[in-house]
Amino acid sequence: MSTSPFIVTPEKNHGGGPNTEAGKAASSQNAITFGLFAARDFIRPDEQHTYTEFARSIEESLAPVGPLELNLVDEIRRAMWRLRRCGQIEENFSDLPDDPMEQEASARLQLTVDRARSLSHRLLHKCTAELRKLQTERQYRNEYFDAGTDVSLLGLCDLHAVQKKVDKQRVAEFRRQKLADDAAINAMLAAPYPPRWPATAPEPKSSFCTGVPNSLPHAA
Repeated sequence: MSTSPFIVTPEKNHGGGPNTEAGKAASSQNAITFGLFAARDFIRPDEQHTYTEFARSIEESLAPVGPLELNLVDEIRRAMWRLRRCGQIEENFSDLPDDPMEQEASARLQLTVDRARSLSHRLLHKCTAELRKLQTERQYRNEYFDAGTDVSLLGLCDLHAVQKKVDKQRVAEFRRQKLADDAAINAMLAAPYPPRWPATAPEPKSSFCTGVPNSLPHAA
């Protein structure tokens, strides 16, 4: 029995980047010249002080705790610094006499800037959302548990979501119990009550006054 060969299909370029060798070479030069797709933060010598203050401000504002939060803050700083670079490149277009999109060189560069900005925005929003979830969970744990409680076994558990689930189950159980109690009360109210007193008083079986006149004779 014959078997079909295993064929590796190249992945599609969903990022809109260059596909040809010439385009990839030009894109790599953009990374070196403009820092739009550099593996690390692209810092020119005259920007070192600005970058240091920028990184310090980001870390102080976001207040990360733990390796996961620190990593997300690094990604946020990287995305914001790249967005700053995109704005700087576009500012240079103002020196051109004509519309940058009408010139082939500047038009290609503008498309590169747009792609870099789109990627940076997605990275920024994603990391900001993840950092917010981690810090919200950390704050919830601090308020939920007493100081000094060991919560290391919880890991990345979303305690707030767990608590909401437990509360929802308790509410559902309370409603079921209330419906059962209401049904029992309604059944009791619907049942006929036995008469408290009989309609006619029964005749006494015996009486020590039997045969005794109702009145005694008056004395003469």
